[in-house]
Amino acid sequence: MPSQTGTETVSRIAELEEALARLGRELAETRELWSRVFHASSNIMAINSMRDGRFVDLNEACAAVGGYRREELLGRRMEEDRMLEDPGFHERMIRVLRAEGRVRNLETKIRTKAGDTRTVLFSADPVAIDDEPCILAVSVDITEREKEASALKESREYLTRIINCIGDPIFVKDSEHRFTLVNDALCAFAGMRREELIGKAGVPPAPAGSEVLAQSLREQEEEVLETGRESLTEDVFVDREGKSVTVMTKKSLLVDRKGNRQIVGVLRDITEYKRLEAQFLQAQKMEAVGVLAGGVAHDFNNLLNVINGYTDLALEEVARGEPLREELEHVRDAGKRAAALTSQLLAFGRKQILQPETFDLGPVIGEMRSLLRSMIREDIRLDFHAGPGTIHADPARVEQVVMNLVVNARDALPEGGTIRVETGRVEIGGAEEEGASPGPYVRLAVIDDGVGMDAKTRERIFEPFFTTKPERKGTGLGLSTVYGIVRQSGGFIRVASEMGKGTTVEVFFPPARDAEAPPDRESGPPEAAGGAETVLLAEDEGAMRALAGRVLRDGGYTVLEAADGMEALRLAREYAGEIQLVVSDVVMPGMGGRALVEQLCAIRPRIRALFISGYDDAAISRQGVLEPGVAFLQKPFTPHQLARKAREVLDRS
Repeated sequence: MPSQTGTETVSRIAELEEALARLGRELAETRELWSRVFHASSNIMAINSMRDGRFVDLNEACAAVGGYRREELLGRRMEEDRMLEDPGFHERMIRVLRAEGRVRNLETKIRTKAGDTRTVLFSADPVAIDDEPCILAVSVDITEREKEASALKESREYLTRIINCIGDPIFVKDSEHRFTLVNDALCAFAGMRREELIGKAGVPPAPAGSEVLAQSLREQEEEVLETGRESLTEDVFVDREGKSVTVMTKKSLLVDRKGNRQIVGVLRDITEYKRLEAQFLQAQKMEAVGVLAGGVAHDFNNLLNVINGYTDLALEEVARGEPLREELEHVRDAGKRAAALTSQLLAFGRKQILQPETFDLGPVIGEMRSLLRSMIREDIRLDFHAGPGTIHADPARVEQVVMNLVVNARDALPEGGTIRVETGRVEIGGAEEEGASPGPYVRLAVIDDGVGMDAKTRERIFEPFFTTKPERKGTGLGLSTVYGIVRQSGGFIRVASEMGKGTTVEVFFPPARDAEAPPDRESGPPEAAGGAETVLLAEDEGAMRALAGRVLRDGGYTVLEAADGMEALRLAREYAGEIQLVVSDVVMPGMGGRALVEQLCAIRPRIRALFISGYDDAAISRQGVLEPGVAFLQKPFTPHQLARKAREVLDRS
């Protein structure tokens, strides 16, 4: 009977045999898995003898790169069929392998079975196959990559030739303001060779006027690099002959794949363009003035000559202190203001090119009120809402923008309506306008409730010579001029319009740097006189207000005079006594008569209202003052009619 120790030994041997068998199976599975990965890989893989370089094994990708079948290469050396263009490549690879323990990205060229040449990168590590020292090589075919690199080089050379064919000077600068690329036109413009420019910082040729402009240009480039905001400027340089040249420069940010920030600049000599532009702007201005001044100046001046002449004669005959003299002086003052307006219209068309200035847009628009009102028909209401907003632009060109937009709005109101002009500060977000940088802007808006535009027309309104007006009724240059002025001022335009719902044109100017709008100024309240019945008179036309006030005072009333609705509302709030009646013009700047009366009734419920207006029934109906029960007196009226109508309204129960 076997001993216990012998039994344990036999059992242990059996376990070891089973473990060895299991390891053998696992090794076989591993080899099978490796073989499958090796042969299925799309990478070029081969096992070569380190001794003589013959193929011990290779996958289909390795055979295919040379146009062979796998069986044709097994056991053979690559040198046998001159597959390697470099006969000493195998020995060179062995030396690197022995010295460094591995080979990485060693480039060589192989010749295919068909005679073509392929470029590959070899990487290799030493391995042992059945105790034989071998090389496991993994290669990458970079033939197509080389072709792409060659094509890219050709493309760059092609683009370089194109850039050099462009007549406008072009440059690229790095973040240190050094030139990294210049075209032939820039070299010619600067009068320097390319080698003298590349790697150098500066602004060739020297700016006219000194280093101040050079510093300004550098600051513009810094702003482009920091903010990414495109810069479009006009600068004056001195050419090689010492002549001043006006150049428009567009600078944009370029960020390469490594994140390096660069400036791409394109220059254009606009000296001749500026001269033609001055003529063009003058022609546009004269066209607008021609419509206005040509239509009214002759007849209006004749009438004013008669009115003012006879008024002066009459004043010579009337002694100071007589009641008639005050009325005649009002006539003379009104005539003088009318003459001044006509003179202003005629002077506006004179040739005068202004330089950009920093100014508050609101007051400039406010000063154009009389001019703009004269450009529209009586059936069109013109409202103003001027908020603060300081910009740096050419005031004359901004005025031209406003005039063109108002004239366009007027033409969109064949049956009358309302034009509203607004200014003020706004904040623009990044997603609100394509191509607009987010931040603060000064907004100018011209809004009408006219016929509107369809989408197709809206897309073309800024195209030169495009017009929807009848033949010989428009040049089609008005809005294209607006667009050019706004863009040159660093702003942009947004248009919203629908058929039958009117049009809103918004112009956004960048605000002036470190500038504050001048504070609003308000006149103090006039002194109020006591009386049994007090009348609040709201009339924006001074002469008309003076006449109506005189008539009412002669009738025994205490009169509070206001030049517009807002002033009337302020007077009503500040006046300590009772106000029994408000006499208000229907259409006034800012707040109209109807809105004034509604707010007055909220603070003085017992007040009665009498509306006066010189507009036609259609315009007055839009204001809602012809409804039953609303007291209304049509202009022109006599002093007796006004006094009688006021008494009638006051006596109503």
